[in-house]
Amino acid sequence: MKHFVVLALIACIYATSVTEMTDRLAQYGDHPFGKSMVNLVSVNMKTGGSLNELKQLLQQIKDELIALTQLQDSENATFTRRSQVDLAKLQATLEQAQADLDNQRQEQSSLSNELATLQTRVKEDQAALDRNSRGSGDAQSRLDAENTDFSAKYQDYSDAILACKEAQRLLLNLRGEGASLIQLTQDTKSNLLQTKENFQKIKEILEAHTKKSSLTLFQPIIEGLAEMTTKVNPETLNNVLSLVARLITALQEGQDQLEANHKTQVENLSRLGDDLRNEKQTLQVSLATANNRLKEIQSRLNELDGLINISNALVEVTQLNIQDATKINELEDSEYSNQKVSRQTEIDIVDRLIEYINQKLSE
Repeated sequence: MKHFVVLALIACIYATSVTEMTDRLAQYGDHPFGKSMVNLVSVNMKTGGSLNELKQLLQQIKDELIALTQLQDSENATFTRRSQVDLAKLQATLEQAQADLDNQRQEQSSLSNELATLQTRVKEDQAALDRNSRGSGDAQSRLDAENTDFSAKYQDYSDAILACKEAQRLLLNLRGEGASLIQLTQDTKSNLLQTKENFQKIKEILEAHTKKSSLTLFQPIIEGLAEMTTKVNPETLNNVLSLVARLITALQEGQDQLEANHKTQVENLSRLGDDLRNEKQTLQVSLATANNRLKEIQSRLNELDGLINISNALVEVTQLNIQDATKINELEDSEYSNQKVSRQTEIDIVDRLIEYINQKLSE
């Protein structure tokens, strides 16, 4: 009977203790850790375990919880530092990729402008080269025509001078026979007629390029020769000889002037040809340089297209990596905060139980 009374008393004390502990942990509701700790203490008290040992066990659990909290704090701090470093690296990579992209696009724009300018320059140089070729051909044609024309005119002068000297010889021979000769031999008359005809032909040939002052001498000579075919008039003979001498001088001057003009014209055309050749060389060098630069620019533009695509891809990937890293950090921060709150709740629960055990030990 006494045994049953003791059991009833223990049961009553146990029930009271559980109620007290439940009241102390009321604010934690149905927290799983709180329930397990209440069960631990309840079982210990139900089986008559030592409160001091129970207190030590609770204190050990608390120390482990504090150590675990500190470990989590340390791990979180390490993770945070690494995350910040990783994000900083990603951000630096992003900034560098964007800077590279901007530089590549600026270079692309600059090269495109230079390309357009060079293409215009190539067209202009090619057009100038075409004009130069036409000018060179025209200058050569003019030089060829000048040489041909000069040769013909120079020969005309030479023939005219030779004819004049032959006439002069004939007339001098005639005058040497004596001014008293009235009748002419048939040969002399024939020579005079031939000389007259030659002067008429020379006059016609040289009319286009002989000084007018020279041309005015032909008609009196021809008329004088015509007159002497019937009789020799010393005055007419001397007058014709004088005119022939003047004509020879005038023709020689004309030939000399023709040669001087020809030399000047050849020099001018040769200088023009040299200038055109020098211009051609300059244009060819300019054109070759421009074409080479065009090839370089086009090659670089093709390279830049690839680099820009790579930079664009790197920017996009890095932005996605930053977004992912930021989300992971946010999730880690949220999980760490939840764990910290949960761990502190567990520590609070253990503290309340320790307080309860201390209270029991002091009763």
